[in-house]
Amino acid sequence: MSGIHDESWIAEKRAELDKIIAACLGLHVEASSAKEAVTPGQTAAIKLEAINRSNVPVTLQEVRFPHTGDSNKIDAALPANELVTKDLSYRIPDDAPYSQPYWLRKPGTLGTFAVDDQKLIGLPENPPALPVEIVLQVNGQELRYIVGTKYRTADAVAGELPRPLVIAPPVFANVANSVLVFPTNQPKPVSVHVTAATGPVKGELKLTAPQGWEVHPASVPLDLKAADAETVATFTVKPPDQNSEGPLRAIVSIDGRDYSFERVRISYPHIGVQTLMPPAEAKLVRADIRKKGDRIGYIPGAGDDVPESLREIGYAVKILSEPEITAKNLAQFSAVVLGIRAYNTQEGISNWLPVLFDYVKQGGVAIAQYNTLADLKTNQLGPYPLEISRDRVTDENAAVRILAANHPLMTAPNKITSKDFEEWVQERGLYFPNKWDPAWTPILSCNDSKEKPLDGGLLVAKSGKGFFVYTSYSWFRQLPAGVPGAYRLFANMLSLGK
Repeated sequence: MSGIHDESWIAEKRAELDKIIAACLGLHVEASSAKEAVTPGQTAAIKLEAINRSNVPVTLQEVRFPHTGDSNKIDAALPANELVTKDLSYRIPDDAPYSQPYWLRKPGTLGTFAVDDQKLIGLPENPPALPVEIVLQVNGQELRYIVGTKYRTADAVAGELPRPLVIAPPVFANVANSVLVFPTNQPKPVSVHVTAATGPVKGELKLTAPQGWEVHPASVPLDLKAADAETVATFTVKPPDQNSEGPLRAIVSIDGRDYSFERVRISYPHIGVQTLMPPAEAKLVRADIRKKGDRIGYIPGAGDDVPESLREIGYAVKILSEPEITAKNLAQFSAVVLGIRAYNTQEGISNWLPVLFDYVKQGGVAIAQYNTLADLKTNQLGPYPLEISRDRVTDENAAVRILAANHPLMTAPNKITSKDFEEWVQERGLYFPNKWDPAWTPILSCNDSKEKPLDGGLLVAKSGKGFFVYTSYSWFRQLPAGVPGAYRLFANMLSLGK
């Protein structure tokens, strides 16, 4: 291969062949760090370990750092089946990129990531943040291959769990809530969790908000003594009188430089620990959202963030376990909401559903969110018959038609118009009912392009003194995303009959 002059393929194929030869030798070389993360400008201590599991003479000639061209002469023989270790140091370049996944480094467009370096596209993960090139001599032949520096940790059960070394900013700031909804002009406290990533941090934290919003205090001093030290700072954010949306950004200033990154860790056995560094931001929403009632009971299903969203607009939400679903207990709530797929996941739903129906008859409001056809625990989805289907509306911008404009659900306490269906995310809804008893009133209709109208996404039935609502619109997506119109319409559902 050395005698073939082909710039496009030979270098790549030689590198692959070098790896094959190293594998045939039973050669193991590992570069590791005792620190999980380092910051540009810091010096990383690296431990190199090598074992030659063959009787073939091998010399560890040199170690190079491809990012800077730095090298360390080693010239150490690797005797058969003996561990050879070397301690190295490497200064992380000041301009080294952070270990944010390459497809998330720049804002993308709808459905598309923005990646400038076309060579990265298709890689399942970033190239090593701190690659080490190993140069060997085997029978007079020079072999080279690259290993990524790993952070070595151990688990009492799983044993050693190496994971990629992370290049990180010196500090992370996580805003407690990703969306902050202000239904009035009253201020709210906002907490920011600050973590020193790689060493001591001395500086200040501030929040920046769109024009018309007020933040107090202007800044908070920070003095974290070591890596992984943490603190929580609380600000007060006051919205404007008029409707407004925009980002709330947390910024940490250290020695004249600003840092604005969150740290999000995703960890599963099959992919290990993945560290994301999105902008340290939250979405601010000031919208005119009126409501009636104060206390909401929430019966969980498969899991959603709707309770947290309802707390954002002033409701006190109590998560209910099955033993708590009693007539006496439900009487304290102005409404009871069933989480997504509660009919699929609540094993004992047949036991307490009659209690919920009786609560409605006595003047309560119950709201059931979408369910699927698979593994329904009961076929009685409401006080009157209805059947769900696989029908859905996947276009979040699909036109929504109001079928019952004068129904209380559409008029009070918020007057619902077509504007309330703007800025929705991902979809309109899923598993819409397609058959229902005349006692149900369909409120809205929508459909994807060239599809049949779906009128069953929001059904309301009067039962005794109260109301039962079955809705397949994707509130579990819209409310956590801070969609104002979704909040206004959901508040109307909770306020029925009040």
